Amino acid sequence: MDITEMHLNIDLELNKLNSNLYEIILPQEKDYFLNRAQERFIKQRYGAMSNSKREGFEMSQKRIDDLRNLLVPNYYDKCFKLPITDFDYASKLKFYFPGDYMFLTSSRSKMKHNHCGTLIPVDTVDTFKTITINLSILTDYALFGMKIGTVASPNTATVVLPVGTLTGLDGQEKTLAIQTVVDTLNKNTDFVNAGWVAYSSNYRNVKGDVVITIPTAETKVLYYTLNGVYPTLTSPPNFTTVTNTKTYLESNGNEEIAPNRFAQQDDVYIMQVDPFNRTDAFEGPLTIIHTDSIDVFYRPTGPEAFIVNQIAISYLRKPRLMSSTTNQSCELSEETHAGDT
Repeated sequence: MDITEMHLNIDLELNKLNSNLYEIILPQEKDYFLNRAQERFIKQRYGAMSNSKREGFEMSQKRIDDLRNLLVPNYYDKCFKLPITDFDYASKLKFYFPGDYMFLTSSRSKMKHNHCGTLIPVDTVDTFKTITINLSILTDYALFGMKIGTVASPNTATVVLPVGTLTGLDGQEKTLAIQTVVDTLNKNTDFVNAGWVAYSSNYRNVKGDVVITIPTAETKVLYYTLNGVYPTLTSPPNFTTVTNTKTYLESNGNEEIAPNRFAQQDDVYIMQVDPFNRTDAFEGPLTIIHTDSIDVFYRPTGPEAFIVNQIAISYLRKPRLMSSTTNQSCELSEETHAGDT
């Protein structure tokens, strides 16, 4: 069922027998309530205590089928060291959730240990380049566009976000405009072939409405227009590229992969001093979860020392907002659509 059919179903349900009692409901209002219903549906199917059947995600085949289109399996990234001023600098690392993260379904750590010798952790610097875009710079969404080009030849740059892509989104939620920018860029062949990737909200704690990662050796820049016309200048307006660095741990020893053990914020430090419950390479490292990250505890010294190099998670991602303006339909499986409307 596409977004047009969903709007038609709303009209049919509200205006039974062609009474036209609710003929003034705007398309944007219908989109809003459809998205509210979709969010409520996901939360009810994810949590076991949120529905009458008391079945959460993957507790039955029905619950698996309800949310299968939103499941992202085995997303992984490095675990980075905390600032040296942090209270747990020497025993805790941080893994950042992707920007579209909504609910966690599983979590594992890849570790290095050397129980037959001495573990030698080595600080390793990961360098990556980003561009952040904040839509507050726009006075008219419809006139915004972007190109990729070189500094030497900006006027031969390639269009990656055509002017007019955001037409009609000014008066709606900014989230929908961000979604449209990210989807358009990641579907553009020139953008993808250059090794660029767009994310919504954040990437490795680099925050913005849209965050773009580019190869470290990349020499191209991202030009933009706010008035629908790209100026024929030597240096037209472009977004600033920032070089970021984060430190993670590498080590000698054997590799081990184990499920993480989640602990409550008020229990984890008590568990850390308990020899039977503290973080461990074989029993599983202790973790605590935050809004945009997971903190994982490791043991840098001693006979049972280990470091955590990466975390892999499976998660339910945020669904794309339904919109009649962008023709974005519901991403949930077709069998659930009647429940949404």
